[in-house]
Amino acid sequence: MSKALDTYLGWEQPQHFGTCSRPSWQVDFRTEDGELRRRYGGDSHTCPNDSCDHGDTYPRITVRIVCPSCQAALVVAGEDGLTRQGLAAATTDGYGVPPRRIAGLLLWPGRPWLDFGRLSTDEPHDFVVTRPGVQRVTEVDVVGQITQGRGKRGAVVWAATAVPSADGPYGYDRIRWARATGDTKPPRTVAGAAKWVAAQLADQQSGGAE
Repeated sequence: MSKALDTYLGWEQPQHFGTCSRPSWQVDFRTEDGELRRRYGGDSHTCPNDSCDHGDTYPRITVRIVCPSCQAALVVAGEDGLTRQGLAAATTDGYGVPPRRIAGLLLWPGRPWLDFGRLSTDEPHDFVVTRPGVQRVTEVDVVGQITQGRGKRGAVVWAATAVPSADGPYGYDRIRWARATGDTKPPRTVAGAAKWVAAQLADQQSGGAE
């Protein structure tokens, strides 16, 4: 699954009660050590997760989301230490980073597919591409994707896909694509990749073959 798309797609928002006059959310979390595991038959806990010590207790993290106005609340709990990644998410994950406007499109920074060495480059993110005017990215808004790679001599290059298509030949996650940079000369910059996406969209709108 594409990590850049994961940054924006598949998430749900808590819902306020219909009578809420001042909708907002307060978010808190806590971690508790020593939470007892539930037993469902057998005397020991076993699972295929190598990070689990299979002990009788585990650290539990609980996230509480509450609206002070309508008092809608959502509480989510799970095992801590397996997926928690700290607080510096925007460094590579792209959470909360505003989109760039290039070639008449919006480029939304997201988690990189190949993240090794990304902090040593000028571009630590991959990008989800939408048309302008989008405030919150949904699947119907996405028109392309831009990912970083390395050329034959190790130079930074960019690959792009464009024109969502249910039966497109490119992609392997929640969105498939009709067009990709493929074997063409790879763009050397994010701007170059964005211009390629814009050109594919314009060609598709003018009746070009997918």
